[in-house]
Amino acid sequence: MTSTVLMLGGPVSAEHPSMNRYAQELFHAVGRANTTYEITLEQPTETPYLSRLCDHSHARRIDSAWSRYVAYPRSLRGRAAGAFHILDHGYAQLIRSLDPERTVVTCHDVIPLLASEHVIPLDVPATVARTFKLRMTQLAQARVVIAISAATRATLERYTEVPSDRIVVIPYGLNPTFARLEHARRSRRASAGLDNETKVVLQVATKGRYKNTPALLRAFAQLRSRVAGATLVRIGATLHPDEAELAHKLGISSSIRQVGMVCDDRILAEWYSAGDVLVFPSLWEGFGWPPLESMACGTPVVASNIPAISEVVGDAGVLVSPGDPSEMAHAVERALMDPAWSCSLRRKGLERAGHFTWANAATQTLNVYKSVLA
Repeated sequence: MTSTVLMLGGPVSAEHPSMNRYAQELFHAVGRANTTYEITLEQPTETPYLSRLCDHSHARRIDSAWSRYVAYPRSLRGRAAGAFHILDHGYAQLIRSLDPERTVVTCHDVIPLLASEHVIPLDVPATVARTFKLRMTQLAQARVVIAISAATRATLERYTEVPSDRIVVIPYGLNPTFARLEHARRSRRASAGLDNETKVVLQVATKGRYKNTPALLRAFAQLRSRVAGATLVRIGATLHPDEAELAHKLGISSSIRQVGMVCDDRILAEWYSAGDVLVFPSLWEGFGWPPLESMACGTPVVASNIPAISEVVGDAGVLVSPGDPSEMAHAVERALMDPAWSCSLRRKGLERAGHFTWANAATQTLNVYKSVLA
């Protein structure tokens, strides 16, 4: 038992692709690097209870809560392993069914907590704030907490009771699928009705309000007045109704292409390769995969100067205030219209992206397991 590690992920879900990716990528990378331990990964299946009888959003939420807080923890009681690794802090409550002194938890961000404390301007339902704070309390019981960036570590130290000496920073790696794919430029653009000469501004975003889409829309409206024909291609969640209304008022609706969710890394890499610049204006992030993926595909990045993004991008991209659409617009304009500068950003971005590998993440994670199993 002392040489076994049980990795515990959340259910495979289209609503949480980044958490699914982290679980799968880390598990496979650890498997390639490991020569010592028996390591297994478990991810529960979301079982319909009420939603089987009534396919309604309330029923689905109740089913999800039952799985997260009752069924999953109950299934782990009495499980034998030398160490446990909860891969998503959203399931920190699983610690109640495990031995905290043999449990590792990865914390990806504390956005709901920061929003509830009015650190970032986002509305969080009271129930979400309460349950998140409870999970943070349980997180503090873990033997080791893996923070995916120094910025996440700093927020944990400031806003939670997690002891500093129990926090280890291990950044994400990068899937090697993300690489420059020149052949994809024409085909991907053609799929959105765009030609090879169009100036394409990319956004990759979830439905989270912290993605700061209104600021990007205002920046893009300014850009359109100076760069004729520029088009914003949004990959991910569709615009919220109020965001779509803002785009209409700004007169840019016809210049936006909404591609929808892209779950295939190869297709996502093709879109990065087809773009001229990625804009990532988030108000807060725990890490920020899209800027890293974009740099790996040789596409320049304009992103928020918030701590986690600055940590990932470094000097390989352009960092701007997320609250200043004018600054954002000017940075994007230069990336589109100054070939020499854009080429420099591409070169630095490719070099920067090479520092983030799953092999490094796996080696550091195995060291954490070693410390717990000792």
